[in-house]
Amino acid sequence: MARNASKNTTSWSIWLTVILTSLAGVLATYFLFVEAPPPRHFVMATGSKEGAYHRFAERYRDLLAKDGITLEIRITNGSVENLELLKEESSDVLVGFVQSGIADPATSESLEALGSLYREPLWIFYRSAKVVDRLTQLRGQRIAVGPEGSGTRVVALQLLKANGLEVQEDDFSNLGGNAAATALETGEIDAAFFIAGIEAAYIGRLLKNPEIHLVELVQSEAYERQFRYLSAVRIVEGLLDLKQNIPSKEMNLIAPAATLIAHKSLHPALVSQLLKAASKIHHHGDLLSAAGEFPSSKLIDLPLNADAERYFRVGLPVLHRYLPFWLATLLDRMKIMAIPLVMLFMPLLRMAPPLVRWQTRRKIYTWYAELRKIDQHSINGMSPEEAMQAQASLAKLELQISQVGVPLSYMQEYYNLRMHLNLVRSRVTSSLLSKP
Repeated sequence: MARNASKNTTSWSIWLTVILTSLAGVLATYFLFVEAPPPRHFVMATGSKEGAYHRFAERYRDLLAKDGITLEIRITNGSVENLELLKEESSDVLVGFVQSGIADPATSESLEALGSLYREPLWIFYRSAKVVDRLTQLRGQRIAVGPEGSGTRVVALQLLKANGLEVQEDDFSNLGGNAAATALETGEIDAAFFIAGIEAAYIGRLLKNPEIHLVELVQSEAYERQFRYLSAVRIVEGLLDLKQNIPSKEMNLIAPAATLIAHKSLHPALVSQLLKAASKIHHHGDLLSAAGEFPSSKLIDLPLNADAERYFRVGLPVLHRYLPFWLATLLDRMKIMAIPLVMLFMPLLRMAPPLVRWQTRRKIYTWYAELRKIDQHSINGMSPEEAMQAQASLAKLELQISQVGVPLSYMQEYYNLRMHLNLVRSRVTSSLLSKP
């Protein structure tokens, strides 16, 4: 038992040295080369509390919370304000919902698109007995284009300008949403632009009003080709209400898209988690999009984030598919340590066997040194007292040798030592017997 204990102590002392050296290398590599962990809290700019952006943000918040990420929702006036908050250096907003057609790449160099999420139809309603199917027909009308800072206003003014209605912005009403719908119903305005989801209550209300009509753009395909952030959509008969058959006929509209915009400083791991949540929320489609169509890398104004592009191409990183978020990000961050660790471990692992051999042979060589000393003394002659002391030393040395474990691969050296010990003992005994 003592023999095995000694053997284990020798091996463990060497391997412990290897392990501690490796651990020191791991810690040094971690603190020098591994990037900081992703934040567990960030801010998203949405819109009004009653709007679709805010409702979707609450769903994102709930999904991200399952991975230990806290999403703070910042209520704003809409896409334009969201964009400005994202561009401000002093702002803590890292992500925001922005309607396509708002962002200008030339003035948004610090921002990137994470993808488009769903279509937001452009509804243009008017009060007139005459059919209106081109925007040029709205010349001279009292038109509501949405409040200052709204995405609706930006898109409406772009399209009106493209149709030659280059009047001062002050000539247009800044009403929007339900207020604009009410003004149109009461005759305060002649036409109104809305960018809203198909489920918006005031959209359904206007579609049911026999005095209000929807502009069905016959040039919808031309708008789609000239304005890359727009897509032509077809509203089929009865889509909103089968019982009342609303709309009563098929109509062609154009639609920008709700997009997710992020500051370039957003951590790559959060990009993946946001798109993972977006897939769960928007993947099933809606009345205007097929299942699997969103989230998408299309219908965006800004360059696509590199991590988002990878997500759309191959999906979630492998580690994030099977591991909890915190563990997946830890392992993902530590992958940079792979090469340094291999370079560190290989020499250490190669050094371990020679160290074991050296430790074993050192013991044997130490015993040989003592054995040689006694042997030389016996050759030069010993007194009876010295011979008896030498025999006692040899007995003690033999006991030590028998109690120390030696690997099987070194048994030849071990038994050679014991054979040589007996040889020296015989010389000492002969020296003792030869004395009168």
